Amino acid sequence: MNDTEQLVKDALGKLAERTPHPGPTLNALRRKRKQHRNNIFLIATAGMAAVAVLIFTGLVASDKYTPPSHNDAAAALMPHKSAGQPIPLKYAPHWLPDGFVETHRAASGDQVSRDWVPAGSKGNPLEKAEQPRITVQTIKDLPADRDKFEQVSVRQLPAWVVVHGSVAELFWKAQDVLNVTVRGVADPKSIALRVADSVRMDAKVTFLPPFWLDGAPASEVWGDSPYDWTARWAGEKYGVTVSTSAPAKTDGALVTLRGQKGSLIDDGTVTVRDSSGFWITVNGAQGERDALVAAAGRVQLQIVPQPDTVWIGRGV
Repeated sequence: MNDTEQLVKDALGKLAERTPHPGPTLNALRRKRKQHRNNIFLIATAGMAAVAVLIFTGLVASDKYTPPSHNDAAAALMPHKSAGQPIPLKYAPHWLPDGFVETHRAASGDQVSRDWVPAGSKGNPLEKAEQPRITVQTIKDLPADRDKFEQVSVRQLPAWVVVHGSVAELFWKAQDVLNVTVRGVADPKSIALRVADSVRMDAKVTFLPPFWLDGAPASEVWGDSPYDWTARWAGEKYGVTVSTSAPAKTDGALVTLRGQKGSLIDDGTVTVRDSSGFWITVNGAQGERDALVAAAGRVQLQIVPQPDTVWIGRGV
């Protein structure tokens, strides 16, 4: 064997040791010298296979971190991200006063909020100012005038609280800026502090809104039970609701919506009971019938196998 052959054997031997199944290749390298001509052929074949495996593995690993190309077969290995991706809620309280249950969730950009009210409460809690309610939410920034608030601490972090009658607002910064607001209860400041001390980050807590429109999720969802709920999407030109219940008014001029018989009401609202069984209503400017019909058609329901509403009516 000449020096060149020896170098080839040594290099391919090292490469073979990195392959998932090196046994046959290493055995070939250890055979007697008189078999070296056949060995080199076997080694070269195994080496080419090893190189192919390493290259393919590297390409797959690389593709997991780069956007797939529509013309790249490797794109089939990448998960497709549709409009219906769960929204991370990030934080969860682990203590609330007895009898409080969650009935409302909202999302706007990166900010999320959750509301708990006494069990048995009905309707959208944000529309009932006097109702007892506890809100936990992320916000963009700490209040600019917090120097006027009372300074306290939440789990040894600086915090600020202000009380207005039966409303206490508490702010502090963890990984995000957080706010706990307590309304309509006795000693709201003490309740707010105790709720805040129980808040923990939880990456597993997510929420899938019942529908999307034009790439944006419903901005808020509320309900009286997992089977009785309403979701709302608010845009510049129109608003959309999807609900288990019919709107207050359903009679109007006949119009086809999402392949079903719907109604045009007051020339500025269209509504239909979708084939899914849920009511879809679109409100906008009068005289914009075609735009309202088109918007209803673009609503993407996220209700398979069922809507993510099991949290409605639950405590902590």
